[in-house]
Amino acid sequence: MIKLIATDMDGTWLTDQKDYDKELFLCEFAEMQKQGIKFVVASGNQYANLMTRFPEVLDKIYFVAENGALVAQGRQILHVDSLGDDIYQTLLKITTEYPYPAVVMGLVSAYVKKSSGRAYKQEMKKYMEHITVVDSFGEIDDRIFKVSLTVPEDKMSKILRELKEKYPEVGFVSGAADSIDMQTKGMNKAVGLAYLSQKLGIKSSEMIAFGDSGNDVGMLKYVGRSFATATALPEAKQAAGQIIGSSNESAVQKEIAKLLEIK
Repeated sequence: MIKLIATDMDGTWLTDQKDYDKELFLCEFAEMQKQGIKFVVASGNQYANLMTRFPEVLDKIYFVAENGALVAQGRQILHVDSLGDDIYQTLLKITTEYPYPAVVMGLVSAYVKKSSGRAYKQEMKKYMEHITVVDSFGEIDDRIFKVSLTVPEDKMSKILRELKEKYPEVGFVSGAADSIDMQTKGMNKAVGLAYLSQKLGIKSSEMIAFGDSGNDVGMLKYVGRSFATATALPEAKQAAGQIIGSSNESAVQKEIAKLLEIK
């Protein structure tokens, strides 16, 4: 029996234009309400950004944001797991070791360096509602969830491997084909779902999840049934129980319609 449906956003739920089939979703959500199924937006993205995607049902859905470090119900934050200072300083050190831009994700805002340029800030605005430009990451005063390093796609696997070998105390996952999420070791979307499992009294076997990246692997392995999109990274496809179409084909929404037996 399905009691909870969780989905990643970029590359999974959202099309390349950062949109989705809202008419189909609202039809599905009405059916989820009838059946008592919880809908969870599980993403590495900023909570404030995720809320803007679902204005019609905002107060009736759950969020597992920042790769599991923040859990919320509608506008109410339920749980926050921010970085300790030691690991945060390690992540800042890593950002100085590579010649690539980075973004620091905090509770109040996301932060990018002025030196990364306006184009980088504009690109990050696709994923973040609140962004603050700083001269140095050292001046940030916020509760920090993670740091993401943007790297060339053709160097992703090499850099990811290097980081895991050099810093075994840190958790590294591919947030997308060109970004590496760095945060507390063991932190992932499954942690957020486990919190909701306890709070809502829903077993992991009663959950379904959809994803496409390295930061979805924990979630895909945690739930009873899991799906990866056709364009998913290899590690996500390997973790998923089934491969479906792409986000540009609204494959997740169509699969949910099948699961809910909506004609």
